[in-house]
Amino acid sequence: MSSYLEPIKTAIFVFPFLAALLSLPFVILQYRRYGSFLWSRTIVLFFFVFYMLCAYFLIILPLPPIHVVAALQTPRYNLVPLMFVREFMKYSGFELTNWHTWLATLKQPSFLQPAFNLMLTVPFGFYMRYYFRRSWWQAVLLTFGLSLFFELTQLSGLYLIYPRPYRLFDVDDLLINTTGGVLGFGLTPLIAVAFPNRARMDAQSFAQADRVGPLRRFAAWLVDFVIIRGLVAFLLSAVLRWLGHAGLAASWLVTYLVPVLCLMYLTPLWLHGQTLGKKLLRIRIVGVNGTSLSWWRLGLRQGVLYLITLPLLRVWTHELTGVLANVGARTQLNLLALGLLSVGVLFVVWNLCWQLLRRRERLFYEAWAGTEQVALKPRTAVPTPVALTPDARQSDGSK
Repeated sequence: MSSYLEPIKTAIFVFPFLAALLSLPFVILQYRRYGSFLWSRTIVLFFFVFYMLCAYFLIILPLPPIHVVAALQTPRYNLVPLMFVREFMKYSGFELTNWHTWLATLKQPSFLQPAFNLMLTVPFGFYMRYYFRRSWWQAVLLTFGLSLFFELTQLSGLYLIYPRPYRLFDVDDLLINTTGGVLGFGLTPLIAVAFPNRARMDAQSFAQADRVGPLRRFAAWLVDFVIIRGLVAFLLSAVLRWLGHAGLAASWLVTYLVPVLCLMYLTPLWLHGQTLGKKLLRIRIVGVNGTSLSWWRLGLRQGVLYLITLPLLRVWTHELTGVLANVGARTQLNLLALGLLSVGVLFVVWNLCWQLLRRRERLFYEAWAGTEQVALKPRTAVPTPVALTPDARQSDGSK
């Protein structure tokens, strides 16, 4: 049993890191496909990710030393179907007419291994029908493909990391795994009662599709400012260093101002109010009440945000860190500068918290510039409406 528990423990350890890595792509996918973010859908799909991680670790772990695998003389594969039935009849000691053998049989490897392979893909078949809405024959093909991937992983010696397979490629595993997927597909009506209704989740998502909430805005900002701007700044700096302009490559002009000007002003000016991140999240900057966005309103909005607010937060953080780290070097001028900066920071934080509490989407720099953000409808066809009460729409935690 420990051979099954250890891979699951490893999956529990790895899953938080994998979930963090997948979070931003998953949020983007939800907003593009459904127009909003639901916690229930997130939990359902991350359960699937965790299951797939457990299944993968169960077929590759534990990893033996390479020199041990190199010395193995065991068979590499079995292409004879139903060999597990013969081994069960030969080694399990099971007798149909002797009920005393039944319980003992359940503890035998000749029973446990086929049973494990059967249960391994039951959740996969369930998800194919419940969430991904596949037909029975598609579920069969996809389960078989998953099982074949597992078996080829073993046959290849974990993608040629090992000099030979350390686990047997078994045609019986293909048969049993595929049967497990069919079983999970058939049991879906019974299992699905413990999961959120898929049609209701879709209806809740589309009902919230016209809102530009804080999570959607933050995801677009991460893509624009942290990922794309960071990448552009790195490339610009690398090119300038390669050309021999190391001083210019390290300047604020290259690492901050030029990428911000290109990505946060010229790009949305060209794309009618959309940065690359906002285009990905399907939102747009417009004038108040949906009017067209003028160049000066966009410039005022982006200037207040990227040339005043974010530099203010950075300078305040730097000054605060310096004052706390060098207590003996404090001067009245340092404290006065920190106090003045803190006033601006408090205003920014207060405005953000106040707007979040009021569930408003316009922050101070948008109010000053006379702009707002609107959501573009998702391209996915809207499903048949499901009657939702106002409480039901809010209960799922859509953003």
